[in-house]
Amino acid sequence: MVRIGKNPAKRNLAVAKPAPVTVAVISYIPFLSGYYREGLDVLKLCLQSILSNTDEPFDLMVFDYGSCAEVVDYLSEMSKKNQIQYLTLSEKNLGKVGAWNFIFGAAQGDYIAYADSDVYFLPGWLSKTLEVFNAIPDVGTVSGLPRRQRKDFCENSIKQVYELPGVSVQRGKFMPEEWITEHARSLGKLDVVDKDLARDDFLVSCKGVQAYVTATHFQFTIRRDVIQRFIPFSYDRPMGPDVAKFDRAIDGNNLLRLAVSERVVMHIGNTLDKYFLDEIKILSADRIRTRQRQSRHRHILHSFCEWRPVRRVLLSLYDLIFNLYFRERT
Repeated sequence: MVRIGKNPAKRNLAVAKPAPVTVAVISYIPFLSGYYREGLDVLKLCLQSILSNTDEPFDLMVFDYGSCAEVVDYLSEMSKKNQIQYLTLSEKNLGKVGAWNFIFGAAQGDYIAYADSDVYFLPGWLSKTLEVFNAIPDVGTVSGLPRRQRKDFCENSIKQVYELPGVSVQRGKFMPEEWITEHARSLGKLDVVDKDLARDDFLVSCKGVQAYVTATHFQFTIRRDVIQRFIPFSYDRPMGPDVAKFDRAIDGNNLLRLAVSERVVMHIGNTLDKYFLDEIKILSADRIRTRQRQSRHRHILHSFCEWRPVRRVLLSLYDLIFNLYFRERT
């Protein structure tokens, strides 16, 4: 065995650094029928909204665990276009908690913005999320959708905000009811929405920034150094009660579970119904087309170099230069 020549990579003067935020999405769409009939369309809208509406530097990470060939082909094509910076295709169905263990351990950003694959991101969502981290102390997670939920998921957070210096707390009903009913509709739970409508909100203010004491586990942002204190989470089922271990870990360790004061994400559900599409039409259509055009322009050179005749010429030239400098000396 012998090494011939020098590895060209050693001549690189710089290496890529991770962006400050890793936006991480997990996907599991095993087939495109029944419950998952529109799963790929929902995933496409989710990822396109991230690319179109994220207003801070980020890397996109997608962890797919066992999706069908059509989904894998779509994600692979996005990766080739450099629209996904980190793509992992797992043949095993690890479930949501297992996927969390992977992405929370692998993500390189100082912040990890997590989302299920059926989340739509509105313009400015990331800067508004980071604003809460920068203004309010002891923040654990920040979600982009304020919602009312059982107090036992944020019981300690409610107690804690009353004791924080410089933080004021208001209790009452401040969230627009349509946020609550629209989210219940996306979950197919309009029949029990009255329970959420009856609950109070806890609205905190600090340094001119407001946030609700509440959070979701289908979308949230967390600091990487915080979440890595808790992983790996144990789990026995792909979803269900094991998911709540994350919520309780944050709330039970003097870390606040908060949500921005203005809705910046929406839960899609498993279908793209007319009601939802009408809601986002003005916000999404023009921005998605603009971002796609920009993306195409950025990748013109890459596509040209990958064109088979050009690739063949360039690789032949590289081989000729390599032989000239190294192989002919041996």
